[in-house]
Amino acid sequence: MGVLLLTVVLLCLSETLSQDAGEDDLNNIMVEIQPEQEQDIESEVALTQTQVPFVTESDTGCQADVCNLLKRLEAMETRLTSTENQVEELRDIQVTVALLQRMTQDQDAKIRSMETKLSTTQSLMEFMKTVNEAQERKLQLLSFRSNATEFRMNHQQYLMEKLRKVIEDAPKVAFSAALGGDGHIPSSERETNLAFSNVFTNVGNAYNPASGVFDAPVRGVYYFSFSSFAYSERSVCISLFKNNMRMLSACDHHSDSDNSDSSGNGGTLHLEEGDHVYMTLHAHSHIYADYHNRSTFRGFLLFTT
Repeated sequence: MGVLLLTVVLLCLSETLSQDAGEDDLNNIMVEIQPEQEQDIESEVALTQTQVPFVTESDTGCQADVCNLLKRLEAMETRLTSTENQVEELRDIQVTVALLQRMTQDQDAKIRSMETKLSTTQSLMEFMKTVNEAQERKLQLLSFRSNATEFRMNHQQYLMEKLRKVIEDAPKVAFSAALGGDGHIPSSERETNLAFSNVFTNVGNAYNPASGVFDAPVRGVYYFSFSSFAYSERSVCISLFKNNMRMLSACDHHSDSDNSDSSGNGGTLHLEEGDHVYMTLHAHSHIYADYHNRSTFRGFLLFTT
């Protein structure tokens, strides 16, 4: 009897709840809570029978079973309301969890994007590092070349300075002179020395215009040259001597095809300090001297040895 009434009340309650919450939700809830509610109901009925005094029809105006059932239904309604509240809280939690999941997915996407950017940045940094290393090697090479160039320039400057000092410190010897007089110097039966007395240059004073002899002041290589002039009715022939050794000669013999005779020669000589260099006029030869200075003798030091 009591079980039948409980079933009827639950059916009525289910019809009422189906209008508010929907049949599917109530069925799900009923499936979830029915086993537990049956056990709880049986326990509560037993407890009520022991703790709550039996209500008679004369005390309440209703049957005792119905009154007790109504009380149990009221308690079940309270529990159902509490369950519905918990379901709503669970739904809110699910919404919150879904929101958090979407936020987590967004954060994951941002993290992946940042990781991609970081990877790109690292690749770019590695590339820049490679470029910087190449530039550093180029700079080192340029620095080496610059140092080598600077060293060569310093060495060249040193050599130029040394050469300048050598040139400045080296003896300076040079002379140039022409035959003095006016007219032909008469020939002789023997070879005679020529004194070129009209001096143009005599740096170092190594040439003696009175004797026509050049005395080497230092050991070295010298350059000498000479020229002679005469008119065609006579032959002209002169020689350059080093000490007592004939070194160079120049001659122009008489001919009827021209009006004058001229000759010249020159060369380098290695002289010891104190060596003598001079010019001679051959025997039976002549030479002409005048203000044109066409018969000359010259020489200078090239370098010391």
